[in-house]
Amino acid sequence: MAQPHGKLVQVKGKNMHVRQMGTGEKTIVLMPGLGCPLPTVEFAPLMRELSKKYTVCTVEFFGYGHSDSTDTPRTNENYVEETREALLLAGLKPPYILMPYSISGVYSEYYAAKYPSEIDGLILLDSTPTIEEFAKKWIYSEDEIEELKMALESDGPHENIPLDEEVINKSIAEYLEHGYTLEELEEFDEVPNHMDTLVAQDIALSGNIFEVLDMPIPKELPVLAFSSGLVELEVDERAEYEKYRKDHMARLGERSKLVIIDGSSHIDIAYHRDYLKIISKEIDEFLR
Repeated sequence: MAQPHGKLVQVKGKNMHVRQMGTGEKTIVLMPGLGCPLPTVEFAPLMRELSKKYTVCTVEFFGYGHSDSTDTPRTNENYVEETREALLLAGLKPPYILMPYSISGVYSEYYAAKYPSEIDGLILLDSTPTIEEFAKKWIYSEDEIEELKMALESDGPHENIPLDEEVINKSIAEYLEHGYTLEELEEFDEVPNHMDTLVAQDIALSGNIFEVLDMPIPKELPVLAFSSGLVELEVDERAEYEKYRKDHMARLGERSKLVIIDGSSHIDIAYHRDYLKIISKEIDEFLR
């Protein structure tokens, strides 16, 4: 198995992986979206760009990348306490600027509300909207939960499908052009699969949003929110998500700024790879 690029620290008797770049005065903490297989690699080009001015790190939650799996409930409290401990053990002290992608925005808002002295700001990357309508949309029935668990139990090894060598080489060249290293790309073939933890995280999402709704964002907290252009959605769905976005921004308060990245979708690795120059420029202005 590939060696981790960062530090493995012991949190509650299990390994968590934290990768750091840069030595700047301000510390930005990147946090992954649901199911991102290897966050410390997926965020790598963005980390390298931001590390020119800041200390930047990526925390791999339990069930992600080089971190171990866990059967501890996937609550806001556990995510935040595990992250706090991992950062301190990796030698990174608060205050932090949290930079969550997608689902991690929920945990970041919880963190900021519970420990406001440890957070200097939030930079949200197409974050999950912490509003009641979206929380209701993510409620699973008992039957749906059972189906998820059954699918997990029956999910055996998959056969590798031969791919055209020319297609592979073109894809590799494209990723290298956008700031990945060949070593990082090869690591994707060796990352473990902790689907049990990820399914538990998915099922817990609705309840975690409802919990955060009872924890107001600190009024003095600055927030920079990036939103995708929603290009992957049909017209009706796009209108629905635009309303979610508007309501979420209202919740985030008067010190929040929205930046919509036109032409982009929610797809994780492409989002950070193709738009990191836009993201880093806005961050420089935000943290000035």
